Amino acid sequence: MDYTTTDKRDFSLEDILEELEADFKNMVKPNILIAGKTGVGKSTLINSIFRENLAQTGTGMPVTQHLKKISKDSVPVNLFDTKGLELKDIARKEIQSEIVAEIETREKTNDVKEQVHLMWYCISYESERIEREEIEWIRLFSEKMPIILVLTQCISDDEAFAKEIDNLNLPVVNTVKLLAAPKKLMGNFEVPSYGLGNLVQLTFQVLPEATKKAFVNAQKSDIKLKVEQAKKWSMGFIASSFGVGFTPIPFSDSIALVGIQITLITKITNIFGFPNSKALMQTIVSALAGSSTATLIGKAIVGNIFKLIPGVGTFAGGMINGTVASTLTTSLAFAYIKVCEKLSSFEDLNELSHEDIAKMVKENFEKELRNKNKKEVG
Repeated sequence: MDYTTTDKRDFSLEDILEELEADFKNMVKPNILIAGKTGVGKSTLINSIFRENLAQTGTGMPVTQHLKKISKDSVPVNLFDTKGLELKDIARKEIQSEIVAEIETREKTNDVKEQVHLMWYCISYESERIEREEIEWIRLFSEKMPIILVLTQCISDDEAFAKEIDNLNLPVVNTVKLLAAPKKLMGNFEVPSYGLGNLVQLTFQVLPEATKKAFVNAQKSDIKLKVEQAKKWSMGFIASSFGVGFTPIPFSDSIALVGIQITLITKITNIFGFPNSKALMQTIVSALAGSSTATLIGKAIVGNIFKLIPGVGTFAGGMINGTVASTLTTSLAFAYIKVCEKLSSFEDLNELSHEDIAKMVKENFEKELRNKNKKEVG
């Protein structure tokens, strides 16, 4: 759905949900191969990184005899889990050939949606051992894709094993030590999880550009990355929307801005990747705009927020030019990003009412406009 500043119609909730769904479906899912022996904590790692306990709730579809695809419609990532790394000699060679053939077949399509983009190779730090066969696997698959070596179940501050691995000079992008979930030791002492954010950041850097938005949506362990990407996208979108070609419009015609802001809100929502984005969007729209979404920015202009807009009284005839439109929309974007950041901390979004969310957005919107005003005056 294409919303422009010349679109004067009233936007329904169905329009917004349609755009939200279309934007989500257009994401290119990253394909990540996760390898490692049984017991290294692959499922715990998957559930700790990705939304909706993906290893438990996702569908495991066999791709080959020893390669399983874990996916879920509501989480935009495909994970490929290997089997049979414990097998010996001839059987292991057959498995290697089987998986390599699958990777090469996907590579030949020249379709980024089909290719395997990255491998996480997992080794338990507690084992303090890397097998010759594992080194062979890593060297083999490094020729096909980038590999991040993930040292799981790391609760020791002993660096001997890490140094041993470093001395092997394995062909990996980087090595990450982590504990995917808190672990209780003697008594009530608990070691907290750590290192997940490092893995997310490295993965984000290595993945193809086309897949990064989907990965940010799918992962749940690095909210800072979601905030950074939401701000980055918003600023680029706003700059392109209210640049040189923007035609001033009367305040009474402020509906012309609404299409842009609908796109803005749906994109930010999908960057944060809430489990029930449709339900959340329905709550937000109902809270902010009642039955008519097109009144969103109009309410801001004619209400108490009017006086907070920098330079608003300087335009003859009460016109909204590119600067004012940009200020309004940037403030809305940053306010909504802050709200999304806070919403990400809630286990159950149903705990919040329409009024709670409306209050959060309004307060942050006014705060952002005041900050803009202070910068303009200063």
